[in-house]
Amino acid sequence: MVGSMSIVDILFLVTVILLVFSGFRNGAVISLFSLLTIPIGFFVASHYGPGFTAMLAASGLSATPLISYVVLFFGTALVLHILGSSVRNITKGIPLLGPVDTLLGGAIGFVEAWVLWLVFLIILSNFLHGIQSSLLPTASIVHGLNIQVEQYKSWHDFYNQAITNSLFAKMNAFFVSQLPALPQPPRS
Repeated sequence: MVGSMSIVDILFLVTVILLVFSGFRNGAVISLFSLLTIPIGFFVASHYGPGFTAMLAASGLSATPLISYVVLFFGTALVLHILGSSVRNITKGIPLLGPVDTLLGGAIGFVEAWVLWLVFLIILSNFLHGIQSSLLPTASIVHGLNIQVEQYKSWHDFYNQAITNSLFAKMNAFFVSQLPALPQPPRS
């Protein structure tokens, strides 16, 4: 079986192993808080960023929107980390809840790996679709980017293999019926 594994399978397995191990080590509470930190941080930064920038400017501090967004994002992440650690310490003290927290942490790690790969492949699909629509069959370079047609083809093949013929594709079939394949790139 190992001899027939592709690079996509190996990368997916490494991701799963690392995140499941991290989930076991951190437990469900910390894993769940970690999983939610990025979307909640982005929400807080995008929702409150303009007001925070205006408040800092009104106070006489020179703050760009980028600084305000970064402060809000990392501030939210810090608050969630402290909250998650506090809840984790409480759950560790309850006799049967500690082992359950550990096992559920591994399951959340598995879900994190799947979501990470799904988001990665969706972003890669959009990126490659944008490149493919601007490729000229006779040109060797995408205008504005230093991407060779051959390099694009290798990314294209990686993506299509990841969504059709990999361990991720087999596991993904339980949750999402199918991710869209990219059409063949133009011939150079």
